[in-house]
Amino acid sequence: MKTISIRLEDHVYDELDEMLGEMGQSKQSFYETYTKTALRERSIPFVVCAPRKDEALPKKEKMEAFQRLERLRLSAEGVLDYEKERANATEEKYKDFS
Repeated sequence: MKTISIRLEDHVYDELDEMLGEMGQSKQSFYETYTKTALRERSIPFVVCAPRKDEALPKKEKMEAFQRLERLRLSAEGVLDYEKERANATEEKYKDFS
């Protein structure tokens, strides 16, 4: 396993830390996910968004969503259908707006 070091402006680092906290992610998991997806898809493949502060999910709901994803990841045998998972996540995210 290799270690990388990234230099960021203090305000960028702090803002990233806050946003990832709202998403229930660590900086390490963010960079690992981003890198693996970019390598698999051979492009910068996705847009990751955090809810605006006034739209943020309660911490309990964020943890439940993270735990569902983690159970899915750990139970996956073989390749996940990322398009299907993305569609399901999008549907769940916007179900109250339809």
